[in-house]
Amino acid sequence: MKNFKVILFVLFIAVAAVGLNSCNKNDAVSESEPTNTTFTDYANIVTSFASDFDDELISGEVSDLKSASLTTCFNVKVDKNADGAFYTRVWTVDYLGGTCTLFSGNIKVGKIHVSLSDFWKNEGSLKTVTFEDYYFNGNKMEGVKTILNTGLNEKGDLTFTKTVSDASLTYPDGSFISWECKKYSELIAGGSTIVFADDVWSVTGSGTGVNLDSKKYTLTITSPLIYKNGCFYPVSGVVEINTEGVDKQTIDYGNGECDNIVTITVGGVSQEVKL
Repeated sequence: MKNFKVILFVLFIAVAAVGLNSCNKNDAVSESEPTNTTFTDYANIVTSFASDFDDELISGEVSDLKSASLTTCFNVKVDKNADGAFYTRVWTVDYLGGTCTLFSGNIKVGKIHVSLSDFWKNEGSLKTVTFEDYYFNGNKMEGVKTILNTGLNEKGDLTFTKTVSDASLTYPDGSFISWECKKYSELIAGGSTIVFADDVWSVTGSGTGVNLDSKKYTLTITSPLIYKNGCFYPVSGVVEINTEGVDKQTIDYGNGECDNIVTITVGGVSQEVKL
């Protein structure tokens, strides 16, 4: 797996990476009115749709774009174009045996379908991701992700625009939370090398949806989320959550440490939480 490029656009969404499993739902801080939705539910949907490990597996190098059984956990099947052209490239990540636990600890079931119009580093390259009977940590995911290469910015850094549309995360009890977002990713370090370990991404953007209480909410990255390759969560950055009838919530990812500690603030009261 070390030979595969993991494009950590991750997130918009900023909280994206709060990455909590649905079984870890907890009310870290009191809210202004009774609610079935906790900050972990927002983190769940953001993290689910920000997780690009699988659909990025074979998009890094031309030589990697071939059908292969990468582990006993899942395999990748790449479709061949009738005209023999390499792009547009279409592939499917299929989790074998029904359940797959990756090194990140996330459990995945089902299939991810990916279409890539051109080599991911080329400006204008567009990737589209859809799901088939797909479950992330026991919760069903539906929706469409797109990732567009928007070229180099004025600093010479590679940039991408990522959207998530018609998305939802359905829990085993049938309750669900919806999600739409648009985020912007910039490769701020590591772009000039051929290794992945030194890649650092800065992510901004926002999203909206309807929570478990049928209330509209908005998630906004108020301070860029910084992702370092090898760290499952952002190492810094702030996300603001605004929900109808609930005090504003913020999630602060810290000052650069590669850990799972965040600070949650609601109504002026802060609490340190381990994800």
